[in-house]
Amino acid sequence: MTVGDSFDFPDAEVFWPGADGPPGARIFFLAGGAEDELVYLKCEKQQVAALGEYLLALLEDLSPEVEPATGHGDVTPLPFRWDVGEIGVAYDEPGDRIVVVLKELSSEEEKPGTARFCFTRARAKAFARFALELVSRGRPDCRFCGLPIDAEGHACPRMN
Repeated sequence: MTVGDSFDFPDAEVFWPGADGPPGARIFFLAGGAEDELVYLKCEKQQVAALGEYLLALLEDLSPEVEPATGHGDVTPLPFRWDVGEIGVAYDEPGDRIVVVLKELSSEEEKPGTARFCFTRARAKAFARFALELVSRGRPDCRFCGLPIDAEGHACPRMN
């Protein structure tokens, strides 16, 4: 991974979540950009879920009747450019675009990279729906402590 690489896609044709590996050992990522230049950024499951939930809430406030764009299915990841730290979301009213800015997770000595993706509300809705569905494919959560339950069982700290 290269520290400090920055990307700007003012008209992103692709912005999609993905995961690779079996539940419990999945690596989550965001793929975005244009067909001729895609970047893959590694992130956490919770970041995918939070971004999906936030985009759905934002779109509901803006216009509940937006139809989702078609997605790109499961994306096969390429080498990750960097790990995602902070995530910012805004609505560009004049351009009627959703803007997502991702900031690289880095040490204080390093200048973090950023990735900016601007896309339609329809693409945002498709992303949000797929992100939440992707996250739900994982291990179920314990109803008592909220931690994931592995196939071989779960030692719940609240049930001891």
